[in-house]
Amino acid sequence: MKINKTELKKKANPATRAFNRESYFTDIKFVLNTKPVKITTKIDTGATYTVIGLENKGLIRFKDKIMKSSMRGIAYDASGTELKLYGYIVENFRLTDEITLDKIKLFFSEDIGNKALLGMDILSLFDFQYLKEKRQNYGTFWINNYDEALKELQVRRLNKDIDYIDPILIAAIDDTRENQ
Repeated sequence: MKINKTELKKKANPATRAFNRESYFTDIKFVLNTKPVKITTKIDTGATYTVIGLENKGLIRFKDKIMKSSMRGIAYDASGTELKLYGYIVENFRLTDEITLDKIKLFFSEDIGNKALLGMDILSLFDFQYLKEKRQNYGTFWINNYDEALKELQVRRLNKDIDYIDPILIAAIDDTRENQ
């Protein structure tokens, strides 16, 4: 059986404009209120949620609308500081050239400024891996068998009778199944 895979293309750290092996950044794209947005995010396997700072250049004009969202919550960063989260459904979320989700709920926060994290809520929807490359000082994040994962996501969304992908709802269902 052939395994198809797609790469989360490595980008430079937006703050330092440098590449290093301690962190891995990639671009995500989505449509917010009919406007295309591109954000460079840090891949953070220790982050429960994907959280995008509302001070990002492409989001400032949508800040008030996002903050009025009825989907609110809180999370805690690595130091235990509380972050206010605003869930908002975006369209045409493009993770890689091969992976685009038509509608997905993302989290936004003004508490992290212009930073953005791609967390486990989205990463765990897929079979991902990090491979250290011998010819480079850093490795590559890959998503394997993405076509199967995309089909499964579509079925799960239809079974829940919602028109968007809710990564947190999917994780809760998976956790319940595993603990039975």
